[in-house]
Amino acid sequence: MSYRNGSPSRTSAAALAVTGAALVALAGCGGSDDSTQDATTTTSTATPTSTTTATSTGTANAAAPSTQALERAGATAVAAVPGSVLVSIETEHDGTWEAQVVTPDGVEHHVDVSSEGATVLGTPRVDDEDEADRAKHRDRVQAATLDFAAAAAAMLAEAPGGAVTELNLDTDNGTTVWEADVLDGSGTKHEVTIDAATGTVISNTTGR
Repeated sequence: MSYRNGSPSRTSAAALAVTGAALVALAGCGGSDDSTQDATTTTSTATPTSTTTATSTGTANAAAPSTQALERAGATAVAAVPGSVLVSIETEHDGTWEAQVVTPDGVEHHVDVSSEGATVLGTPRVDDEDEADRAKHRDRVQAATLDFAAAAAAMLAEAPGGAVTELNLDTDNGTTVWEADVLDGSGTKHEVTIDAATGTVISNTTGR
C-alpha cells in the first residue's frame, strides 16, 4: 500500500515541473518581442532628427549666392565687350542684371545678364553720347584703382552679411568714387560711397 500511495505523488510532481517549464519558455518569448519592439522604436525616432538638421543647413545657405551672382554678372558683361571695364551694375525687378561697360575709347555699352550671372541676354547696346561724355568715362576709368569686384568687397565690409544690389562709378566733388546700395542681413539699405582710388569710405548712410 505504501508504494501505491507514493506513485501518485511522484506523478503530480512531474506534472508540476512540466507546467513550470512551459511558463518559463512563454515568458522568455515575451521578453524577446519587447526587445525587438524597443529597437524598432529607437531606429524610427533617429531618422527625423537627421532630416531636420539637413533642412536647417539648407535654409542657412539659401541667401549666399547673391554677391557671387553680381561678380559673375559683371565678369560676363565685361567678356561680352572685349577690352571693356565695368562702370555700373544693378539688379532689375525680375532678378536679371543690367550692366554698363566702357571701352578704351570711352564708349559705354549696356549689357543685360541673366539672374545667375552666367548668360548675356540679347545684344550689347551702345550709348549715343558725345565726345565730352566719352572723355568723362575715360577719366573715371583711369582714376579708379579698384575694379568693381574690389569695390563690392569694400562695400560689404560696411554691411557684413549683406548683398550689393547696385554699384556705380561716379564723381563726387571732384573725386572718382564707387557708390553702392547694400542690403544688410536685417533688410536695411545702406548707401555707401568709397574713394575709387584708395578704397577709403567716404559715407555710409542707412534707410528703409
